[in-house]
Order: sequence, then structure tokens, then C-alpha cells
Amino acid sequence: MTFGEFRELVKMIQGAFPHRQLTQDTAAIWFQHLQNCDYHGVKRRIEAHIKVSHYMPTIAELYEQPVEETKILQTIQEWEKEGAERIEDERRIQRKRPAPPWAR
Repeated sequence: MTFGEFRELVKMIQGAFPHRQLTQDTAAIWFQHLQNCDYHGVKRRIEAHIKVSHYMPTIAELYEQPVEETKILQTIQEWEKEGAERIEDERRIQRKRPAPPWAR
């Protein structure tokens, strides 16, 4: 999340909870802990919190664990390719072998 995106989130929080203002020191701590989070994920959490709570959210309520990229789709595609190659290799080998006596 960029600092500009963080400022938008702070404005949203301060607009929803006008009775409690964030100091610069508090905002710096929040940004330090939330900067690695996905902006859209934190924004969704703020919106959900605003709907159910009368109190300002904490960092723990807004923090969203960074999602690691998985390579499962790439792995599945590689397996499918390997499987297709094995099937084709097996078909080529079977064409070269003579048929067993019971299959003639």
C-alpha cells in the first residue's frame, strides 16, 4: 500500500469516527504496520468495521496477512503437459511392439 492510499484510509476512518482523531505519531505507527498489506483488503475491513462498531478499529482488526503467490495453476499445467507427453510416448512404443499372440 502506498502512503497516498493509506491517507485515503485514514480519511475514511476519521470521517466515520469524528470523535477520535489520529495523531501523526499514531498514523505513522499504523502505516508502519499496514504498509505491506493489500490496500483493497484493508479498505474492505474498514468498511465492514464501520458497519458494526461504534469504536475506531485497531491495527490488528485491519491487518491483512500478505498473500503469497501460489504456483498451483502453473504446476497443474506442467503436470498435464508431462502426462500428455507420457501418453504419446507410450502410444509410440506400443506401435513398435509386436502384438501379443492372443491379440492377433
